[in-house]
Order: sequence, then structure tokens, then C-alpha cells
Amino acid sequence: MRRSLTTARIAIVGMGPRGLTVLERLVANLRAQKFGSVQIHIFDPNLPGTGCHDPDQAGHLLVNTVAGQITQFSDATVVNAGPPLDGPSFHEWLIAEDLRKGTGNPIHPDEYYSRAAFGRYLHWCYHYLVALAPANTHITLVREEVSSLHRVDEAWVLRTASGAVRTDFVVLTTGHTKAAPRGAARTSTGTLAIDDPYPIREQLAGVSPGMTVGIEGIGLTSMDVIAELTVGRGGRFHVDASGRRTYTASGREPHLAVYSRSGLPLTARARNQKGVSTQYRARFLKLDVVRAMRAQCKLDFRKDIVPLLWADMQYAYYEAYVRRKRDSLLSVLLLSQLVAAESAAQRDALVRQYVPEADRFEWQSLYDPVPARALVSGPVFDGWLRQHIEGDLADAASGNVDSPIKAACDVVRDLRDNLRAAIDFAGLTEESHRWLLGEFVPFMNRIAVGPPASRLAELLALVDAGVVDIGFGPGAHCVKSAEGRWKVVSAQWPERKAPVDVHVKARVSMHSPADDASALMRGLLSGGHARLFTNGGFHPGGIEIDRNFNVVSGSGAATTNLWALGIPTEGPKFYTFVVPRTGVNSTALVDAGRVVLDLLGKTGYRPAHAAAEEDDASVPTTEYASAFASMYATL
Repeated sequence: MRRSLTTARIAIVGMGPRGLTVLERLVANLRAQKFGSVQIHIFDPNLPGTGCHDPDQAGHLLVNTVAGQITQFSDATVVNAGPPLDGPSFHEWLIAEDLRKGTGNPIHPDEYYSRAAFGRYLHWCYHYLVALAPANTHITLVREEVSSLHRVDEAWVLRTASGAVRTDFVVLTTGHTKAAPRGAARTSTGTLAIDDPYPIREQLAGVSPGMTVGIEGIGLTSMDVIAELTVGRGGRFHVDASGRRTYTASGREPHLAVYSRSGLPLTARARNQKGVSTQYRARFLKLDVVRAMRAQCKLDFRKDIVPLLWADMQYAYYEAYVRRKRDSLLSVLLLSQLVAAESAAQRDALVRQYVPEADRFEWQSLYDPVPARALVSGPVFDGWLRQHIEGDLADAASGNVDSPIKAACDVVRDLRDNLRAAIDFAGLTEESHRWLLGEFVPFMNRIAVGPPASRLAELLALVDAGVVDIGFGPGAHCVKSAEGRWKVVSAQWPERKAPVDVHVKARVSMHSPADDASALMRGLLSGGHARLFTNGGFHPGGIEIDRNFNVVSGSGAATTNLWALGIPTEGPKFYTFVVPRTGVNSTALVDAGRVVLDLLGKTGYRPAHAAAEEDDASVPTTEYASAFASMYATL
């Protein structure tokens, strides 16, 4: 419903990276349009902009995306979101910060920097946006949690510990939240069980030298836990003349027994050769193809999407392969025919014709890389696992363009929007949606969303130093022993077990909003302002939203002045927790722009999209540079 408001009152609940995208789109559109008075209330108990990226956390906790590919600002590639707004990428900000501090450290766009530095960048972005807000816009920061949200006539009343604020529009961008109960608890056997290791330093403070810590998962969270309990305890890594890493223990480390369902760590992120915004272009899993399929019926991800994704991964693999072979004739014969082939069988026949068996791209070996021969015994597995990780590190060093396997795996990341087109808003059958989250997402994370290569090299050094044990094999788990103590046990070799004093679930919780610890989310559900998203009888997570990102009430009606973005919608939307990337029409910025355009269009002012194509719609470069410099003088 369109209104005519003397003053538009807007609330953003949560000011982490996703809340920042909403603020960025508001500021950009408000600068470019003719609006009356606007009041923006921002609610977040944390340092504004930072979300879970605390600027004071330890420097050994890293962002797993290279600096050049991270931004909080829109550019010309971001469509249907209003005018772009000039602002520095994370890499550009790091350069400016380094110049300001005068350290002279080289800052590289393809390096991985600390989450503390990223938190400082996000906090800076918040102040930069506030500084650029036009004169008709008043921004108020409330450093408190919203405890409840109630409808009064057509407005909303948001309550905090200190009072209440009435607004016309609310955008929920609450990000990662805790389930209740969460954290550390002492079990009846004396084992310290930590269900959520964040914040890392506080949660792991009770871990003492000499203890054995069982860590469930060998992914990004596990790497944080390992770093905190090694480097964070005073240990140091060294690189010798051959490039091999070694570890010198401080004596304050516990022993770490690390295990996972697959028995493998996530693979290393490859050296970036794609610059800031280059992505693989789909030959098979094209957006128009996915949308046409989706228009006919709900999709079966395994039958309808995986074959197309695999074909693109196969193409990227052989594109890198023929480049490595420097065989232009093979490039013409193989690549052109792969695209023209009408079936997977024809593509496989082409591969058999032109590529030796040892060089071929095999789905099964990627999906289930542990061969039966590696499971003959524990020592045999140890040797195989080391070779597997070292081989992965060699591939990562070759790069995400030159390494055939890394080029193939990077396709999954580059085509994530194409996958979203199939998955979002219950695009899959219920059974297929279950399979996606239970099987495909862990596989995708393992091959395409791993840690920086340095983390895996460090992991091998910790194994050599006797600090970490990762040799439990596939299917390992933690059980209560006969004597009452918990222990990590191998499903492959009964003699491989480790009684633990502490057990850490090193996985980011993607709990249901029904289990959320926040009074706000519980109140939204119990008050009928929101309902859980379901696909048939399956609740994959999140609250239900419509395609305009309006929250759907308990009665099934969309609430046209209440929107949600990011983690609260992880269910109807897919993979919402990635930060915006420069130059790729970032989904996070597009979604935020759509919300803002919808919101501003409901104020009764000039429609926000009307000036989106004006030549002077973006912030002038001179003004951007001036604001950039002045912000550094004050932060």
C-alpha cells in the first residue's frame, strides 16, 4: 500500500554486513532522489557495521575470501537496485589504513586478512555511510537489542531495554544468532561440551594445557578453533628454505583430536587468478535454462541441476587442461565438441577419445575421494591423507584458472546465483531439498568453500609436531565411554580412539528460528507476525518471505512494511551468509536494493527508481574522495 508520509521512519534491526547493504542502498537512493524528511533508527548492541566480525578479536582468525573480492558498496554491475555509490573495497581500505599507519606493509588483493581488520573496515563503512547521508536524513543508532516488535495500526513499535521506538517500516537483518541454550556446559562425566565455539577466546578459555580436545568438523570453524588453541596459545609456525612449514609449540597447547564425517578437511582455496570480478561463464547451467525448467515444475536437484553443473565443471576442467597442455588443436576439438554434445554420454565419449584415463575428471573421485585401499589400516590412511592434502596444496598453488581441478571446483562458487535460481523460494521438491542440504551442501563446502591454503599447510605442521591428530578416518564420531568419559572413536579402526576432556562442535549453527535465543524472533513467531518457512513437510530453516522479501505472517499474508534479509531467511533463500563481491552484480546488494526501492516507493515520495538512470545519480568521485579522507582523520 502506498502512503504519503510527512516523515518516513525506517528501522534496520541488525547492523552487520547485511544491515550495511540496506543502509548503503538507502543512502545512495536518498541522495539521488527528491525525498522529504527520513528518520532511520538502527538497532544493534554491537559496534555498528561489524556484526560477528569483532575488531578486537585475535589477528590469527582469517576471512576466507581474498581482500580484492570483498566490498560493501554497489557498482555499475548491480542492477535494479538504484544508483551506485562509490566506496572502497576491503583491499582499497586496507591500503589506505596501512598508509595512514605508516607501516609500509605490502597489501595484496589476493591475500587473506584477519577478521579483526574486516571488522574495522565494516565499522568504517558504517561511519562513511552516515557521513554521506543527505541533510534530510537523520540516523539514530540504538546500541541495544530489540526485544519485541508489535504492530500498532499500520506502524511498528520496537521495544528495547531502555524504551520504545515507533516506525513505519522495518527491515530485519539480524545475521547469525544463537540457539537456546548454547555455549559451554560441563557434562555429568566432567567433559566440557562446547556447542558453539564463538566468541573463540571466551569459549575456549577453560581449555588447559595437557587436556585433549575433540573437535567435530574439519572446516572453517575448526580452523579457527585450531588456530586459537595453537598460535593463540603462543605457538609459532616457521617456513624453511624449501617452503615446508614447521611448528614450534609453546607448551600451553592442548592435544587436538580432529574428526569429521568424511574424514577429510575442506580443500584449500586456490591462488586467485581471476582478479576482482572475473567469473566462469556457464555453458550448460545457464540462468535462462534454469528459469525455463523452473517454470514447468519443481525441480529435482540431482536429476535436473547436478548434470548441468557437472557439465560446466567438466568444461572448466578441460579448458584448464588443454591450456596446460598448450595444445590448440585439442582445444578446438575437445572444448567445442563438449559444448555441442547433446548428452553426458556424448561428452564422456569425447573425453575417452581425447584424454588419457589418468588425466580425466571423475565425479566419483571428487565426491568420494577416499579409495578403499586407503582404509586398509590406520597407518596406510595416514600416509594417503598426507599425500591427499599435499596434492591439494599443489593444485591450490597452481591457481583457480591454471589448475584443472581447482578451476572445476571454482565453478560451484562462480555459478552460485544460477543454483539460487533453482533453489530459492521452494524451487525444489521436498525430497530434493532435503538431499541438497544433507548431501550437496557439505560436498560443495568441501570442494569450493575451504580455508586459505596456508591453513592446510599449518595443519600438516601441527600433525608433524604431535599437537593435532586427524587420522580417525571417515565416519569417526564422539561417544560416551564405558567408564563415563567421552571419546573420539574411529569407525574404521577400533584401536584409534581418544578420550577427551573437552568436546567442541566446530560448526556454525544454522538452527531454526523456532530455536532462537532472541526474544525478538520468538515474539515474531508467537505473535503471528512471522512463520517458519516450509517446503512441503520440510523446514530447511528461516522464516517465510515472499519474493519482495516481505515477511509472511502466521495467517499467510505478506506484511508489506516488514522485510527480512540474510540469515533469518536462510531457507527460502540459499547461501545468504556470503559478503558482497566487487563487480559481479552481488546478490546481497541486489536484494538490499530491491527492498529499499520497494520501501521508498511506499512512502508517497517520488518513486525511487525514477532517477536510477540519471547520469549524475552516483556520488561524485571528488565528494567520495573527500569523505574518504575525512573519515580516516576521525576513525
